[in-house]
Amino acid sequence: MKKSTLTALMVISGVWFSGCNPNTMMNHTLDPKLPKVVDVKAIAGSTAIGFEWKPLYTKGVEGINIYRTQANSYANSSTKQLTKVATLLNPFATHYVDKGLEQNSHYTYTFTTIKGSYESPHGKVVEIKTLPPMPPVSFFQGAQKSAHTIKLIWRPHPDKRVKMYKIEKRINAKEWKWVESIENRMMVEYIDNYVTAGNQYQYRIIAVGFDDSFSEPTPPVTILAR
Repeated sequence: MKKSTLTALMVISGVWFSGCNPNTMMNHTLDPKLPKVVDVKAIAGSTAIGFEWKPLYTKGVEGINIYRTQANSYANSSTKQLTKVATLLNPFATHYVDKGLEQNSHYTYTFTTIKGSYESPHGKVVEIKTLPPMPPVSFFQGAQKSAHTIKLIWRPHPDKRVKMYKIEKRINAKEWKWVESIENRMMVEYIDNYVTAGNQYQYRIIAVGFDDSFSEPTPPVTILAR
């Protein structure tokens, strides 16, 4: 493997960083003379984190590499394993959004500047936590309506970020399985027509946001089919 900051160990804020690059992004050779990214602001969402930094193009920088730990990987550990998650090959770029993250999770980021095949030492270290899940749907109940039918109703989730509901079901205390997605926040009904007498049915609802965030699941509704 070519020499790079992914294989170099260096101390940042008293913590050792190392990592491997699983992507096809170019490996860069360390150049300690390149300027570091030291002024970074971050804003956390539920499943994404946005960054802003001051431009460095006046110092000959051609782009930025961004590194990140896996979710919660630094907890109770003296080593933070970094992976390159983005290479921005534009000297004027000053913003980046890292998407697809886990909710309610800690992440550590650091940045390097790049010029040609070289990159700077790691700059500012950002430790940040994504937002927790939304509260669960309230007033969730169900009833058996016929020999083969159970009807569920609930109150609309008050958070307007919700785009849909995920209905999960389990039979006789086995594993939870997704059975349906209700595609509108104001639609608060689900009818299960696949019910067999003698089985115990449990249902729960998870609200899903437009950013693919999710709520805590409701306490399960339990019905013994007759």
